[in-house]
Amino acid sequence: MVELSLLSKYPFLNASKEYIKDNNLSIQEILDDPLYERARIIGVERVDNAFSKRDVGERSLVTDSDQIMELLSYPIARMIAVCIDDIFFKRRYALGEAIHAYRNLINESPLFLINITNEFKINIKFDKDTHKISIYFVDYLHHAPTRYKEWKMINRGMKNGYIQISHKDLARIIQEALRTRINNELDERKCSKSVYETFSSDIKRIQNSVMLHRKNIEAAPIGKLDNKKLPPCMKNILAAIQAGENVPHMGRFALVSFLHSLRLSNNEILKLFSTAPDYEEERTRYQVEHITGYSSSTAYSPPGCDKMRTYGICPTEEIDELCKKKRHPLSYYKAKWKQEKPKK
Repeated sequence: MVELSLLSKYPFLNASKEYIKDNNLSIQEILDDPLYERARIIGVERVDNAFSKRDVGERSLVTDSDQIMELLSYPIARMIAVCIDDIFFKRRYALGEAIHAYRNLINESPLFLINITNEFKINIKFDKDTHKISIYFVDYLHHAPTRYKEWKMINRGMKNGYIQISHKDLARIIQEALRTRINNELDERKCSKSVYETFSSDIKRIQNSVMLHRKNIEAAPIGKLDNKKLPPCMKNILAAIQAGENVPHMGRFALVSFLHSLRLSNNEILKLFSTAPDYEEERTRYQVEHITGYSSSTAYSPPGCDKMRTYGICPTEEIDELCKKKRHPLSYYKAKWKQEKPKK
């Protein structure tokens, strides 16, 4: 049986769910019983911290009571996140839980981490003599954050289908797997009326904060870029990045090269990316500087409409009349500017 102290630190584990089930705790009891008021307060704290700090926060877990309240706060926070019903917020909350787990996992033993990967069905090998950890390449590609240079397959050695990784790498892979799992689970669930009624004031407060955050993003001037004149493809990619959705590499490449062609500086491009819930400046800067030629020998040109369609990042259902006449996103943007120029 897993110790309560570990369950409270890692409430996403199957054993944590079993603990709640074995103690016959119903959702309604957790929502209504005064005994669990502290768990409800911590649940709200988790979502607040995830939004403002990108980490659900650290609390004292000394006593059994501390640990039980922490454990119960996890499903409460998830239910609140569902009821807030905003894609950006849900992505931000999932990231906050995943980052918090990572910060604890890097201090655990390799065997503990490997036991956790079993819950995500990640194929790991551990050599007890050398303490080397390896991951099957398919699972590596599925879970590793390969959008970053050091995680790309070309920078990793592979033997018999397994890639050697460090203890810290494994903790990060679990972080990504957990983030994806929470994202998917939140998207699949609907807000419970009883949850909404219990936390209505906090839900409305956070929804207002998210709305204000979005307005600030839209109002923030970025160089001479006019978001209203962007072609549908670039609008969709930018909106997806800012919402924390999983944008394919080609989508990020297309947007960065497009913005660079409009003479936005690297810092201005980074400012657009910084609104994403999973933004990491150092790594995003590397990507941007590589595409724009600052750290490489080539400044890449943005792909045309044919290539955008080939890579599946052209929203064909949103093509307007101007799109039909143009063969490149840059031509669309320039034509939009010309349309608004006053005639002499």
